Amino acid sequence: MKLLNRSLLLIILVALIHLRSFGQGTIKGSITDEKNMPLGSIIIKLKVTADSALYKAISTDQSGSFVFSNIPQGSYTVEIDLVGYNKVIKPGLVINQTDTVKDLGIITLSPSTKTLSGVEIKAQASFIEKQIDKTVVNVDQNIANTGTNALEVLKKLPGVQVSPDGQITLNGKSGVNVTIDDKTTYLSAEDLANLLTNTPSSDIQKIEIMTNPSAKYDAEGTGGIINIVRKKNTKSGLNGTVTGGLGYGHNDRYNGSLALSYKNDKYNLYLNNNYAYSKALPGKSTVTADIMNGNTLLTEEVSDNSRGNVYRAYNSVAGIDLYLSKKTTLTLTGNISDRQATENINSLVTSFDGNHNQTGNENFAAINKDKPFNYTTGIQLVHKLDTAGRQWSADADYSSYRYKPGQYNTIINYDPSGNFLSQDNVFIDERRTLQIFGARMDYVQPISGGGKIETGLKSSYVKTNNNSTYYNQVGGQNLADSTQSDYNVNSENINAAYINFNRQYQKFTVQAGLRAEQTVMKGQQLFTNAAIDRNYLQLFPTLFLSDKLDDQNTFNFQFGRRTDRPDYHELVPFRRPLSATLYFQGNPNLKPNLDWHTGITWAYRNTFFITAEYDVVRDYLRTFPYLDSNKMTMTRIPTNVQGAHSWDVQISYNKELAKWFTTNTSVTIYQNSFNGNANGFSLDDPGFATVDLVSNNTFRCSNKLSFETDFEYESKRQFVGSIYPAYFDWTLALKQKILHDNGSITINAINPIVIPKFGNGTDHYFDLNQYGHSIRYAGPVILTFTYRFGSGKLTKTQSKSGSEEEQKRAGG
Repeated sequence: MKLLNRSLLLIILVALIHLRSFGQGTIKGSITDEKNMPLGSIIIKLKVTADSALYKAISTDQSGSFVFSNIPQGSYTVEIDLVGYNKVIKPGLVINQTDTVKDLGIITLSPSTKTLSGVEIKAQASFIEKQIDKTVVNVDQNIANTGTNALEVLKKLPGVQVSPDGQITLNGKSGVNVTIDDKTTYLSAEDLANLLTNTPSSDIQKIEIMTNPSAKYDAEGTGGIINIVRKKNTKSGLNGTVTGGLGYGHNDRYNGSLALSYKNDKYNLYLNNNYAYSKALPGKSTVTADIMNGNTLLTEEVSDNSRGNVYRAYNSVAGIDLYLSKKTTLTLTGNISDRQATENINSLVTSFDGNHNQTGNENFAAINKDKPFNYTTGIQLVHKLDTAGRQWSADADYSSYRYKPGQYNTIINYDPSGNFLSQDNVFIDERRTLQIFGARMDYVQPISGGGKIETGLKSSYVKTNNNSTYYNQVGGQNLADSTQSDYNVNSENINAAYINFNRQYQKFTVQAGLRAEQTVMKGQQLFTNAAIDRNYLQLFPTLFLSDKLDDQNTFNFQFGRRTDRPDYHELVPFRRPLSATLYFQGNPNLKPNLDWHTGITWAYRNTFFITAEYDVVRDYLRTFPYLDSNKMTMTRIPTNVQGAHSWDVQISYNKELAKWFTTNTSVTIYQNSFNGNANGFSLDDPGFATVDLVSNNTFRCSNKLSFETDFEYESKRQFVGSIYPAYFDWTLALKQKILHDNGSITINAINPIVIPKFGNGTDHYFDLNQYGHSIRYAGPVILTFTYRFGSGKLTKTQSKSGSEEEQKRAGG
């Protein structure tokens, strides 16, 4: 509470100091076509009148609106230059102390007399855009992303880390809520990694990174929110994009996609289909586990492991926007995802006693097969009450997820001489279903001074059914073992309300909000009659302050509270094998963790940024390996750590250094420390600093040829008693435009230099010391062809979901 009181006092003092009269303003408006239909994703340029220098370029939202905020005193010109339309210039827009808001109203673009066969938006937004509450990365501008998947794209983002098993952290903090088009993916970390692996980067327009999201977003995710915004071809008339890619290397892949849209003044119909296939040759790792009794070695187990997988995925998204009137739009959406995954695991474990004498061998082989299938349907109604920005929206959706994972295990034991001892055959059926209902309503009210108040309600209901059955295979028959099986039904209802305030006071901008969430959780294990019944209310305040010190320097402050609820599968106490000596078991006693976040940012000329952040977490969620009572096997169990603290400093530089060269480079330094205990074992650890370097560099050789190189380096990092090794990733890409710029061919090489060892990792917990390393291989070389057809003019709409939190925690 002392930290909270001091932080609130600091906020009040900063606000009082800066509520003074500075000349800073807003220029806003909205764009429509000749039929008064809103034009989304149109580039708007703001230039300084004195020298016609470009001050900033932004794109319109789905309603065709645009807002330039935090503009210093001066005279400006707004330019809209869209191919197929006559150019629009709005000069003489003066911002001073007495006139801080320029509302251009509705700007209607008129078609030019020429008919063009293709559309190209020549102006481009910055690759990385810093806003008061988020960082926006325009992924589509990075040619090194061509032919890759969404998970590989995330690894290149500033401050984002992805572990070899697909765990995503942001500035070293776990608990990241990954959403797609503002809709939470409703998946566990493992299933989310599989989904992103099978999502082509060609479907992604931009990614929004929010370390401290505002109150209108769900409070889920102590590490922040990463929102993936997909492309949606919605030009007038019939238009489409065809993409095909082929990759060869240790991880072979191919993918194809077809996006079609047809739009007129009555409706906008769109369809996006993609198929992806990937096959990874077995990756190899070695793990040594020392089982201790205090300082005395009892047993040592050395396992040599290999793991290969094959993924297939088909995804289809369809929707229609019905323009009921100039102010009202009804949107119907649906998507289907049908995936198949096969994973082969082989592990040879050699056991030794405390004197390093061999005591036996165990050969573990597993085949994991799954066929996840899910679909989502949604409806949204948006109504603009006037041209000043007042509007309300309502939407509802339903999602269904079905999983049929089956694990076939064969365990063969040998004596130290290699003689056969025994063989066990096991089949584990982990069928589970998930149903999600969500609804929300939002209202936006403009206020004087160019500000606005946003408020809304949301409710979601999730029901999960987990039927995990353990079978011993004897004589060709499956015999169920009820002592190792589990059947449970859980439900969760989250009701939320929020209010968010945003206003400029001359050069000073304030955004403050409060979100309330009530969580009602019920669950029952049918085999044991154990029950879960929880009902609690939480408040989540947020605050953002921005001070434009002068034309070149800006200072931002942010403060907020967030939570991280356990994944649904982490609450299921079913114990399933992961390897010969390692198991996983859920913990029904897990509590959600709570995070207090504070951060400050200094920006120079919107090019150079320094950000410092500090987080305090209670009941930090982490999965630990517990030594079983037989002193031979281990079980990974999700556990709450009483306290955690973390800090990070990020320095980024984003600039076009020459007409032919642009760099976007960031360096993040972070450190995690922990305090608490579990089962009498102390988890106190101050941690150490980790360095994460991400750099994207683009070279424009000509109007049709460009070259790009991306690289990321991260030093070793720590989470409680686990230390992960350093790694380095490097990508080269070459893009050539063809077919009158309507098509392109891209060659992309991922990690072209072979790095034989990933490095050494360690775990130290509960009389258990583990040491391991993995072998890395050169990545694939990917060839991608893209062709766009149609002659329409670009528009865009986006729909949001009423269930925006729950999918991340489903499955497992």
